[in-house]
Amino acid sequence: MTPPAASDTQRIPARYWIWLFGAAVSLLGDLTIAFAIGWSASHYGGRVAGLVLLLAAAPRAALLLIGGAVGDRFGAPKVLLVSCAAMFFVTASLVPVTIAVEEPIWLLVTVALVVGVIDAFFLPSSRAMPRLLVQPELVPRVMASFQVTGMVFAVAGTAVGGILVSWAGLTAAAGFDALTFAVMIVVLGIVGRTVDPPPKVTTGMFRSIADGMKVAFGRPLTRTLLITMTLAAGLLMPMDALILPLLARDHQWDAATAGLLIATRSLGVGVIAVRILFRGAFNRPGLVAALGLLLAAVGLVGLSMFDQLPLAIASAVVSGIGVGTFTGHVLPLLMNSVEREYQSRLQSVIVLCQSLALVVMNPVLGTLSDLDSVGITGVCLGIGIASALIGLVALTRPVLRNATVT
Repeated sequence: MTPPAASDTQRIPARYWIWLFGAAVSLLGDLTIAFAIGWSASHYGGRVAGLVLLLAAAPRAALLLIGGAVGDRFGAPKVLLVSCAAMFFVTASLVPVTIAVEEPIWLLVTVALVVGVIDAFFLPSSRAMPRLLVQPELVPRVMASFQVTGMVFAVAGTAVGGILVSWAGLTAAAGFDALTFAVMIVVLGIVGRTVDPPPKVTTGMFRSIADGMKVAFGRPLTRTLLITMTLAAGLLMPMDALILPLLARDHQWDAATAGLLIATRSLGVGVIAVRILFRGAFNRPGLVAALGLLLAAVGLVGLSMFDQLPLAIASAVVSGIGVGTFTGHVLPLLMNSVEREYQSRLQSVIVLCQSLALVVMNPVLGTLSDLDSVGITGVCLGIGIASALIGLVALTRPVLRNATVT
């Protein structure tokens, strides 16, 4: 029997598990309100839903590089604490506002813009935390543990979102999200003190941003991973907030059923995450990630073909397994491809690339879904075919095929 690698036997520190608890609770609230906003926007049709999601992505994309530089300059825990306090105030304030005016388009647009601004500072620091809390060889396992926890909470979050939206719409979802951010604030107060302070930055803000961009796009592996992830993000990230709610409405399923469909896709992601958590990443993570896109394409084509709910759920699980295979191997490769002092800036570039992809693809996919000649099933089919093409092109890149985690 081959002995386990050191990364499989080394213990993950307790401070990471404390942070993971807070992050998971916060994720539960985020998924709940994201579902609520997407569902409320989908009531006005695909174009409006795509516009609302675009307005969340646009300010995030505009400010992400600044948010990443701020995270590396002042420390990810401090930036996270301020961001969580801001989100608590926004979501708590949303409760009385929605009670007074319900859910008009202008309110959905306003919330999308404000959340997008806060996310520009929250996301880079949040995604940098695992690398700051553990050693490099543990990154694949801690990222897998986050995916496993995220899967469990995604199942709960979308189910809770469906129930809360059916009960009291955006009002209930916002109140629940505020509670989860209160928990995260407490956790950051505990964990933040255990993270080493960042190195003193002597360069200006714009020079710091430029240095981060140079590191991200100046290294062949990092550049290839970023390009592949950006292309995949434009197709796969709109699924939960835009495509699946529209698909559910097309099949005349209610909000709870739409939440179930999204949750089962997350279940597929969790299957792969569990494998990585207990067994470690595959020896050729770049190769496996590309194959994951091909598997995701199979599930997406199934979603475009099947009208029966059980078959649609099975297709969602298959697509989730493919997505989990892709992200579970690409993210550790990216995080370990740069040094600790660049983590927030790297994450800001990653989220920026994803946000730009969403800025383009959300309105495009939403508009296509409204066309009688295409429809939401045609959109799902197109996403499946495009995902397969990206996976095939990625397999032709030696720097990706031969990449290792450490």
